[in-house]
Amino acid sequence: MELKYNYECILSILVENQPSILTRIVGLFTRRGFIINSLAVGTTEYTGLSRIVIALPANLRIIDQVTRQLYKIFPTVKVFNLTNVPSITRELILIKVLSSIEERRQILEIANIFNANIVDCTNRTVTLEITGDSKKTVAIEQMLHKFGILEIVRTGKIGLST
Repeated sequence: MELKYNYECILSILVENQPSILTRIVGLFTRRGFIINSLAVGTTEYTGLSRIVIALPANLRIIDQVTRQLYKIFPTVKVFNLTNVPSITRELILIKVLSSIEERRQILEIANIFNANIVDCTNRTVTLEITGDSKKTVAIEQMLHKFGILEIVRTGKIGLST
């Protein structure tokens, strides 16, 4: 049976800090053949709890199934589906761009338009830090492509309901 993915879903999973909890949760997704687009893990405002944010292509039926399975994993405290509720999602990207002295002004103008931070500058490269939603990160990546992108690194998506 072929799965039909309607849109990207974002799940925020609150879990107790225990050894191998991340392995168990990721294993749940991989055993069922789900693709994880993004994964971010961090501490929370609660002592002893972490938040795992997973972005994956899915549909409502798949998310319902995954949510029920996540609650069967003992250290899972709460699962939030941020897909169809008012929420704020962000991603951080570092992009190292090849830059001659002549092109540097154009790159800095693009950085200014997208409210990006310059985190490093050498004779041959400029490294930008961009924080925003997926549309913003894709747009700046497309604009910088003509200069020659040397490296890109991304965090996973993170999000909170509003």
